[in-house]
Amino acid sequence: MGRFRSRWVRGLALWTLALLVVAVLVAVQAMVNLYDAQQACFFGFPSVPCPASDDPRVAQLTFAFFGIPLVWLVGLGLASLVWAVRRRGDDHSR
Repeated sequence: MGRFRSRWVRGLALWTLALLVVAVLVAVQAMVNLYDAQQACFFGFPSVPCPASDDPRVAQLTFAFFGIPLVWLVGLGLASLVWAVRRRGDDHSR
């Protein structure tokens, strides 16, 4: 049983680490792109539009901060559900 639990813990730790890396990469990319757009807006103001709140880069940054943690939380919930169902199945088979 100890090996079974450690496999779950390793899986959840890997899930957490993978989504953390994805969130950081998406956030950094969105921030760099927004910074570049702001610089282009500053230096070429009338001809270059400034990023607005409906800019896709803002949506990408919002997804990095809220969407990816939500995906992580749903994954943890599903893993907990699968673990509970399997554990219940193991208890009934004895």
